[in-house]
Amino acid sequence: MSSFNAGNPTPQMMVLGLVIQESDTVSGVARRLVDKFNVARFPGGSAYDNLPSLAKKGYVQLIAKGPPDEPTRDRYAATPKGIEHFRGWLQNTELPPIIRDALQCKLEFVGHDDVAGLCQLVREQEEIYTAAYDAARARVLREQRSRRAKNKPVDTQARLRTIQRKDEANLWGMMSKRLERLGEELEELLKDIPPGEVA
Repeated sequence: MSSFNAGNPTPQMMVLGLVIQESDTVSGVARRLVDKFNVARFPGGSAYDNLPSLAKKGYVQLIAKGPPDEPTRDRYAATPKGIEHFRGWLQNTELPPIIRDALQCKLEFVGHDDVAGLCQLVREQEEIYTAAYDAARARVLREQRSRRAKNKPVDTQARLRTIQRKDEANLWGMMSKRLERLGEELEELLKDIPPGEVA
């Protein structure tokens, strides 16, 4: 099975998913990719590069051509083949997933001269993750209060959005806790390194 099917959220798969949700122009898909997956930091040209590639594979089709000098206004829609492919991806996630964690790799190569700098980096990242957790949690609570205030029935899509946002908050929270523990361990290590040995 190709890596496109492996369960990893590639830019190409996210672009396909967005077109399945709603037919859109290239620039519209690019904007939605940033809005919905901001923290993933997909390359800026992901929609521009992947929509023509998806069309060649038969997963999307061009339904309206933009002006000749504005290819970003070309509008695409998903094909049945694309929808089937995407549903297969949804159901086929590799476990365990591939993890290429930068911090794990850095820990492999860190020497005693690097401990203080790594500890500072970990604490800075912990603050960023904690702020991201707080913001994600606030979004969940705001949406829940808004729905209750409007007294609207909760449909399946709204419930799925809430579940996704809660999961996002949990991920940020877990990463923050991980860095908190790692920072504590690195600080303990720093205390045990003789003063002359720390750069």
